[in-house]
Amino acid sequence: MFRHEGPSRSEKQNRVLAGYLAVIGGYVNSVGFVLLGSFTSHVTGNIARFASGVARHDIDAFAALGLVLAFGAGAVVASLVLESAGDRGLPTAYGVALTLEAVLLIVVVLASSAHGDVLRIRGRETAALGAAMGMQNSLVTRLSGAVVRTTHLTGVVTDIGIEIARWLRWSRAALARRSGEPRPGGRAPAERPSVPKMTLLVTIAGAFGAGAVAGAYAALAAQSAALAAPAVALLGGATLAFRSRNAR
Repeated sequence: MFRHEGPSRSEKQNRVLAGYLAVIGGYVNSVGFVLLGSFTSHVTGNIARFASGVARHDIDAFAALGLVLAFGAGAVVASLVLESAGDRGLPTAYGVALTLEAVLLIVVVLASSAHGDVLRIRGRETAALGAAMGMQNSLVTRLSGAVVRTTHLTGVVTDIGIEIARWLRWSRAALARRSGEPRPGGRAPAERPSVPKMTLLVTIAGAFGAGAVAGAYAALAAQSAALAAPAVALLGGATLAFRSRNAR
């Protein structure tokens, strides 16, 4: 699962990876929103919040900017870990990156337990969650060759829309061929839709949504302790990565 990157990975490997990490991404985002009122990986929205806050002379604008910077910092750290590893050390590097992401989530749980008041430590907790999501987005982008995104759905939903349009046009073209209807002059041939790509996109969207629902329920029931679940899941993935280094 963690020994190959980009085109050398199978479609099944990317689907499994996407589903696994998208559940975690949706879960963490949902917990962050329920407890802190922030979407921890929505960089575009946080830039808009920052701009709006600046225009309104609202000091909270810098909290939104801090979240963007934390997400970026997480991406940098994960990339440094992965870039410093040679081909033979890739599984270990991914194991380290997943472990660091889990540690950030555990830090949020411990900090919240120590202070008891989520709102009072909102800035630090939100930054830690943002950094965790930045790390995850960076490592899964590198691992999949920029095929998989698991911390937000904007691009995924856009790609699903594109694929649906291709399916509709392909289906219409197929019906036209069977009925003998000529193709209108100048119209480009319908592009054959990709079943594996659509399956991957639906897997990501479904897993992210399921994780988000689970995270919302868990946050309402257990507060910040709900983040222990994705931390354990990430450590499980890290263990698999470490073990796969010597696998053949």
